[in-house]
Amino acid sequence: MATDLPGILIVDDNEDNRYTLQLMLESDGHERITCAAGGNEAIALIEKEKFSLVLLDLMMPDLNGDEVLKVIKSDPDQRDIPVVMISADTNADKVSQCIELGADDYLPKPFNPTILRARIGAALRRHSLRALENEYLGKIENEKRHSENLLRNILPAEIVTRLRNGESNIADHFDDATVMFADVVGFGKITARMKAYEIVACLNELFSGFDKLAEDAGIEKIKTIGDNYMAVAGVPTPHCNHARMATKFALEMVTATGRLRSRLPAPFAIRVGLHSGSVMAGVLGTRKLAYDVWGDTVNIAARMEAASEPNRVLASAATVKALESEYRFDGPQKVETKEGRMLEAFFVSHHP
Repeated sequence: MATDLPGILIVDDNEDNRYTLQLMLESDGHERITCAAGGNEAIALIEKEKFSLVLLDLMMPDLNGDEVLKVIKSDPDQRDIPVVMISADTNADKVSQCIELGADDYLPKPFNPTILRARIGAALRRHSLRALENEYLGKIENEKRHSENLLRNILPAEIVTRLRNGESNIADHFDDATVMFADVVGFGKITARMKAYEIVACLNELFSGFDKLAEDAGIEKIKTIGDNYMAVAGVPTPHCNHARMATKFALEMVTATGRLRSRLPAPFAIRVGLHSGSVMAGVLGTRKLAYDVWGDTVNIAARMEAASEPNRVLASAATVKALESEYRFDGPQKVETKEGRMLEAFFVSHHP
């Protein structure tokens, strides 16, 4: 395509000079040649068209070449265009000023055609290499943004920042946080006669809804394991009201699941469990990174979920203690841990 060829702009107030330069360029095989009789006309052309090189006269009646050069080099979209100054003024200070303003070369008039051809060829090659470099830099920047977006979908934003700042072993202790688990009740039986794509579609719609709720509430989703959804409040950013945040989120999950029933091939019911306490959190793995949370608090939250009932939220006494009278509590219920400890728990709901 013609527009892919390098475009050369000749700027000179002398018609004979323009004609001579144009004939020389055409004889060398250049096809996209544009002429301007003054500085203002040149600036207007540069704003409308893309050029690979500007041959610029220094002394012109309307706007001198050094002023045109300033305009070109001050525009971020145009500053990479090579500019070769051609002038009868050979004053060293003037030549130095143009080079400092960003001119790529300076040739005295009358110019030597052989030298001018060499300078034009060198300037066009530099422009081509610069354009290629900018293209590669743009691709690298896009890849960096893509990689960071992928990381932010896997890891909390704060953790991504720490990794970018050079931390390699991220492991933190949190004195107080609330861990929650949600599980689809009777998932195996419900999905026994469903096709794989139907199961994935159902879980995706359900968990995508949970993800949106978690993001809005400032809750950190940790992972999904089959039909189980795990999240935490107060990690990695500590929150003094993590128990309230988690409880509100848990009840919203139950409500959201109820709204989805009419759109799912099979009605799902979930049960949710909450427990508050100290946890450890960090990044695990080297290839498939994962931000995980572990500790006794996680194990107890999982037991709360297992002891909960369809469409209900079961919270440990430790979580309920931080809620005061904001919610209605049904209990105490007795929940046995794997170690044989008996813990008190309460079903949490909104006041009627």
